[in-house]
Amino acid sequence: MKNLVLAAAVATALSSVSMGVQAASPNELAQIREQLEALMQRVDKLEQENTELKSENEQLKAMDEKLQANDDYLKGEARGLRKETAQQAVEVAKTKGADWAGKVAFTGDMRYRYEYISDETLSNVSGVGLVPTADRYRDRIRARLTATVKATDNITVGIGMTTAEGNDPRSGNQSLKDVFSKKPFDLDLAYFDWKFASWGNLIGGKMKQPFVKPGQSLFWDNDITPEGLALGFQNGMFFGTAYNYWLIEQSGTENTRTADTMLHGLQLGMRLPVGASTLMLAAHYYDLSAAVGRSPFYNSNNNTTDTAGTAQVLRYDYEVINLSAEFNTLLGELPFSVWADVAENQDPSDENMAWAAGVLFGKASNYRTWELGAGYQKIEKDALFAQLIDSDFAGGFSDNEGWVLRAAYTPVRNWTLNTTYFLNKRNAEVANSLGQVDVDYDRLQVDFNVKF
Repeated sequence: MKNLVLAAAVATALSSVSMGVQAASPNELAQIREQLEALMQRVDKLEQENTELKSENEQLKAMDEKLQANDDYLKGEARGLRKETAQQAVEVAKTKGADWAGKVAFTGDMRYRYEYISDETLSNVSGVGLVPTADRYRDRIRARLTATVKATDNITVGIGMTTAEGNDPRSGNQSLKDVFSKKPFDLDLAYFDWKFASWGNLIGGKMKQPFVKPGQSLFWDNDITPEGLALGFQNGMFFGTAYNYWLIEQSGTENTRTADTMLHGLQLGMRLPVGASTLMLAAHYYDLSAAVGRSPFYNSNNNTTDTAGTAQVLRYDYEVINLSAEFNTLLGELPFSVWADVAENQDPSDENMAWAAGVLFGKASNYRTWELGAGYQKIEKDALFAQLIDSDFAGGFSDNEGWVLRAAYTPVRNWTLNTTYFLNKRNAEVANSLGQVDVDYDRLQVDFNVKF
């Protein structure tokens, strides 16, 4: 290119020279030479710029190819990331589902019961006179379902439902009656359990009984789920529980009785090793506050009452001291336990003692295991707050005494067959309104239990 431009320039210059060489002066020739040199410099400059442009063009082309390659790579990476993200989202969803499922546990049981009751208590029927109580036969069911959730590392929440009959706080049974009527399924548990330290926890809400009961003691009915707050501790061989429960919440004008009826209690105990065996000792105190002079809250269950207008009201407070013991060992390869429970109400000076003792041999829990148990109990009329005592022994009334005999067999795990026979006396010390004392009360229960 440079040579062509130069040749053209020289040809032009020579043509100009040939036409005017005869007349040109030396000055004119010098000017022509200067013009030729300037032209040559311009041609060199243009050639240099052209070379630079070519180089830049090649660089731009290379850069464009590189950018194109990067673009293709990034598109491929984006497609891969989208696919990986989608897979990870599925895995995260699975993980979250598994994590949720791992935090929730469902437990429950269903019991079918055949029951026979023989009660020698008389009734005064108008126009007829004293009439004995007829023997009773009935079939009953109880179903319970509880969800326990690990809400945080140290807080557990429990929500439980149970069948119920007449809002009885001591029973989840439903009798089979009323032409296949629907049966209520009510709230039985709703609590949090905060493990605030390695040695202690705080429970709040409607809860399982947090204190220790010896053996098969019937001073508390097993179906009762108290409501309020409980503070528990466990440190080595020592344990304890303090609780504050609400029985009745009152409201009203200033001239009405508005104190809430509460149940305050404290239990302290220890488990002592005795060779390969264990001895449990516990002291328990509870106080029923703001109850004297009030109508029984569900039923008096034979505690002493006075007449106030047309109502029957409680005569005594219940400031109960309860001492318990349980010895657990092995006879051969089978578990064996002996237990005792003693209580005294500090308010009345008479009919204020309760005691119970029993043995249990074997443990019906795993495949083809069995147990046999026997216990004797005596609860005087005002020894315990009778709305808390077992509802089956003597029909759930205080002023009772007698035996309870048990047998159970587990043919397969989670399925147990139970037989319980109550051989009791009602009004053991104090006559009822018809003057009866030492009234026979027998009760047979045969249970089909399934747990899950």
